[in-house]
Amino acid sequence: MKTRTYLLLMLVAIIVPVAGLSTLGLSMLLQSERESRLRAIEEMANSASLQIDSEIGRAEAALRIVANSREIGTDDFAALYRLLSATRTSPLSWTLVADYSGSGIINTLVPYGTPLARNTGRWAADIYDAQVPRVGGYFIGASSKRGVVSVNVPVPAAAGKKYVVTQIFDPAYFNKVFQRHVLDPDWIIGVFDAKGISIARSRGAAQFVGKPVRPALYEASRRQPSGMVANITREGVQVYTVFVRSSLTSWTVAIGVPVDEIESAARLTTWYAAAALLAILGGAVSIAVFFGRRIDRALQGATSAAHALADGTVIEVVPSGLQEADGLSHVLHRTGLALARERAARAALEEERERLLDMERSARQRAEAQDHAKDNFISMLSHELRNPLAAITNALSAIRMPAMPAPHRDKAWDIASRQLAHLTHMVGDLLDVRRVLSGKVTLQTARVNLGELVKFCCDSKMVANAKDHEWSVSVVQAHVVGDANRLTQVVDNILANAIKYTPAGGSITVRMWCDDAMAVIEVADTGVGIAPDVLPTIFDSLVQGPTTIDRSQGGLGLGLSIARGLVHMHGGTLSADSEGPGEGSTFTVRLPREPQDAGPPV
Repeated sequence: MKTRTYLLLMLVAIIVPVAGLSTLGLSMLLQSERESRLRAIEEMANSASLQIDSEIGRAEAALRIVANSREIGTDDFAALYRLLSATRTSPLSWTLVADYSGSGIINTLVPYGTPLARNTGRWAADIYDAQVPRVGGYFIGASSKRGVVSVNVPVPAAAGKKYVVTQIFDPAYFNKVFQRHVLDPDWIIGVFDAKGISIARSRGAAQFVGKPVRPALYEASRRQPSGMVANITREGVQVYTVFVRSSLTSWTVAIGVPVDEIESAARLTTWYAAAALLAILGGAVSIAVFFGRRIDRALQGATSAAHALADGTVIEVVPSGLQEADGLSHVLHRTGLALARERAARAALEEERERLLDMERSARQRAEAQDHAKDNFISMLSHELRNPLAAITNALSAIRMPAMPAPHRDKAWDIASRQLAHLTHMVGDLLDVRRVLSGKVTLQTARVNLGELVKFCCDSKMVANAKDHEWSVSVVQAHVVGDANRLTQVVDNILANAIKYTPAGGSITVRMWCDDAMAVIEVADTGVGIAPDVLPTIFDSLVQGPTTIDRSQGGLGLGLSIARGLVHMHGGTLSADSEGPGEGSTFTVRLPREPQDAGPPV
C-alpha cells in the first residue's frame, strides 16, 4: 500500500466523526434559526396586541369620563351629543348611549334625534348590573348595518342613571395598527374575538372579516395565551401562525408567515454554516493531500519524468526534497526539452502550411462571392432594364402604326417618356453610387435649414401619396452646414423607401429633433419590416430586402447605399432598425448642427 494511501486513511478516520458531529450541529442550528425567526414574529404580534390594547384602553378611559359627566347626570343628551360629535376623531369610530333595555338614546353616527333601535336585548342590562367595563366581539350594528366591535362602560350606579356608554369601532379602524408594521406582502396579520370571529385582517378583509378563523388556530388560542401553530390559511396557504391573546380584550392577534419563507431563511443560514464547515474540512483535506503528494512525489518524480520522455512530452520538475530523485528528474527534463524543441519546429512548419492553405481558401471564397455578387447584379440589372426597354419598344411600334388614333399615340408617347425617365433615374443611381462610394462627389456646402428641408420633402411626397398612406410629420428649426441638394436626396431616398415598402393604408411618421450637438431625423413606417439576417447589410449596394429574380419592389437597391454615403460625407450617421418582417422599419439620420440652433416646430 502506498504511503499516500495510509495518510488518506488516517484523514478519513478523523473526518468521519467530525462530519457526524457537524451534521448534528447543523440540525440544531437549523432548529435554532427557525425558532429565532418565529420569536421575532411573536414580538411583532405582541407589539400589535399592545397597540390594540392601547387603543381600547384610551377608548375605555374616554368612556369613563363620559359616564361620569354632568350631561349624563342631568340627561342633557343634546349637549352630550354635541360634545361627543366635536371630539370624534375618526369616521370609523362613534359613540352610542343606551338605556337599561338596550334602547339607543344618542348615536354620533347619525344626526341627533334620529330614531334608534329599541329593546335590542339584555346586553346593556348585563353590563350595567356587573358595573364592569366590557369589550365586545364582532357583531352587526343596528344603526350602521355592518360588522363592528365595541367597548362598553356602565354609568356608575351611584349616579342613579341606568345607562351604558359604548364606543363602537369599524374593524377597518384597526388597520392603522397593521400599517405600523412593515410586513412582507405574503404575510397575513389578523385579529379575532373570543368566539373565533375575524375582526380585522391585512389581506382578504372583505372576504373573511366576520367569519370564523381556522378551527386549529382558534383551539390553540383558547388553550394558551400565546404560541405558534402550523396550519393552512383560508386562502389555502400553509403557514406558521404566531398568536398572542390579550388579557384586556380577549382578542387574539395572529400573524401567519408562509412555511416556505421561514424554512428557506433557516435553511439559508444553515447552508452558509455548512459551506463554512465544508470549506474548513476541505482545507484540512487539501493540506493532508498536499503533504501526501510531497512525500509521494519523492518516489514518483523520476518515474514520471521517464514516462514523459517516452511519451514525447515535457513536464516541469517539482523539487521533492530528495536530492537524488531531483537530480535524475532534471536530467530527464533537459532531454525532454531538446526533443520538444525539435517537435515544435516541425509543428511550426505544419502550422504555417495550414495558414497558407486557409488564406488560399479565404481568397477563393471571396472571389467566388464577388463573382456571385457580379452575376446577381448583372441578372438584376438586365431584368430592370428589360422592362422599360420593352415598354419603350412597344410604345414606338404603336406610334409607327399609321392607323393609330391620336389618343392612343399620345398614351404611347407618355409610356415611352415615363420609361425613359425611369432608365435615366437608374443610370443616375449607378453614377451616384459609384461617385459616392469612391469619394468623388463634391459637396456645395452652405448653411441649410434642415427643418424646412425635411418639411419640404415630406410635403412633396404627401402630395403624390396623400391617399395611400397616413402621414405624421413633426420637425423643428435646426441649421446644418451641408449641400442642400444632396441632403434633399438623402431625405427623398429614405421617404421613397418607406413609401415603397409600406402597403396602402399604412402610416409613415417623420420626426425631427435636436440631441446635444446633433440634428436627428427619424422616419418610421408600418410596412413589411426587415428580416434580422438582412438588417446588417441593408445599406450595402444592391440590397433590396430578400433579393429575388422577380424584383417585386423594383429599382436597383442603391437608394439607401447612396443616402448613407452622402450622410457620412456630411459627418453624420444613418442607421436602420426593425423588429422583423411585418413590424415596420425605422431609419434614423444624425447630422452635426450649429450649436446655437434648437428652434420651435416648423
